[in-house]
Amino acid sequence: MRTKKALINTISGLLYELVAVICGLILPRLILAHFGSRYNGITSSIAQFLSCIALMKAGIGGVSRAALYQPLADGDRQKISSIVKTTQQFMNKIAYLFVGFIVIFSVVYSFFMSKDFSPIFTATLVVIISISTFGEYFFGITYEILLGADQMLCVFSWIRIFTTILNTIVAAILISMDCGIHAVKLGSALVFLINPLFIRWYARRKYKIIDNVEADNKLLSQRWDAVGHEVANFVNTNTDIMVLTIFANVLEVSVYTVYHTVIVGVRKVITSFINGFGAAFGNMYAKKEMELMEKNFRVYELIVFSLVSIIYSITTVMFVPYAVLYTKGVTDVEYARPLFAIVISLAGAFSCIRIPYQNLVTVAGHFKQTRNGAFMEAILNIVISVLMVIKFGLVGVAVGTLVANIFRTIQYAVYMSRNVLKRSLWLFAKHIIIMLSIIAVTNVVGRTVINLNCDSVGKWVIGALIAGCISLSLTVITDLAFYYADVKRFFGKLLNSVKRK
Repeated sequence: MRTKKALINTISGLLYELVAVICGLILPRLILAHFGSRYNGITSSIAQFLSCIALMKAGIGGVSRAALYQPLADGDRQKISSIVKTTQQFMNKIAYLFVGFIVIFSVVYSFFMSKDFSPIFTATLVVIISISTFGEYFFGITYEILLGADQMLCVFSWIRIFTTILNTIVAAILISMDCGIHAVKLGSALVFLINPLFIRWYARRKYKIIDNVEADNKLLSQRWDAVGHEVANFVNTNTDIMVLTIFANVLEVSVYTVYHTVIVGVRKVITSFINGFGAAFGNMYAKKEMELMEKNFRVYELIVFSLVSIIYSITTVMFVPYAVLYTKGVTDVEYARPLFAIVISLAGAFSCIRIPYQNLVTVAGHFKQTRNGAFMEAILNIVISVLMVIKFGLVGVAVGTLVANIFRTIQYAVYMSRNVLKRSLWLFAKHIIIMLSIIAVTNVVGRTVINLNCDSVGKWVIGALIAGCISLSLTVITDLAFYYADVKRFFGKLLNSVKRK
């Protein structure tokens, strides 16, 4: 049943990410073409600054999810309702704090950006973009956590597929009608309010949440052990654009956004394959099935590294041709940045390969034991990015992110190997060596045989297919040579799941 649920979540998650990637390429391109790089830069900058709200909820998401595994496995409706009530009460407080944050931020940010836009223009844009974030915290996040802990993320994927497509259609219509950026973003905000409202209704109905239960105050006391993890995630997601906004300009932010949108999209595609397995490991851990957990983790680990090797090999080869083709006709800033493309791609790869180790640490609830590594990751990213941005610009902030991601990935792998599954670190090191070798060989061979001067989508697709064939061949060969037993186990579980379905 766990494998079947993971398979369903994987398929639905993949469909959503494919839709999100396609729509995520269409909409920014429309904004770039219609409004220009400055407008693209300011909307991206506002969105990243608004994500500061993530710090207010620091820790509660991971702790709530870990706390839900046991009562879900036991079918304890009372305990589930207690955890949901505690989490929702906390999220309500965050939503109210967010309102105050928006008022202050809209004033401060509008004057900070007054050299490019009027204060009233900027302040109202901030308020509009914040609407969907407020709705998410006030209505949806608690129930998204619940669905995720029960391997039911497929529900969330389907509603997001619908709203993502609807948002792209609405925004395209508004842009074609020559509406301003405020109207376009307001349309998007209202469409995305559908997500939290639907998830709240569905989850409460499915799990028959009891309202008159006592809140679990222990849950909130434990959340402080997870604060460092949320802070690190926030810093690594937002440091680059914040540093560029302060030390560079909105044009550089726009360039960064074009590349970062792809990195985020690629990461989401990879996580759509593997997110469905996290709750399955939580169920195994709750039932103390450690031997089974170790065997399945080897397969999980192999899937992640194989996907990262293939997808990021293609990304590193075809990134600059994509950026040039995507921004064709936009001449107010140079979008071809080869070195930046390589560095940010490697940073993205390391942010993905940490996922299996991070998931097991979360499942085990070892937040306190790993929080110092999270603080160090945040410090590394901020310090290196600020020191290097003046001289190296985009490349400087990308180096900061890469170093921080490498450090944190190693820290997670070492801790998990010594304290959760207790296994040799050579297993992790071997995966890293093979992954980097595949990316390097694909780049050497790919840049020799592929015409990177792509002046059409068709030529770019052909180049990406060639790079994909090279990386796929290398990955298959290395997987069969070094991980044959794990490959065999994966296909065995997949076939059994399909047969049962």
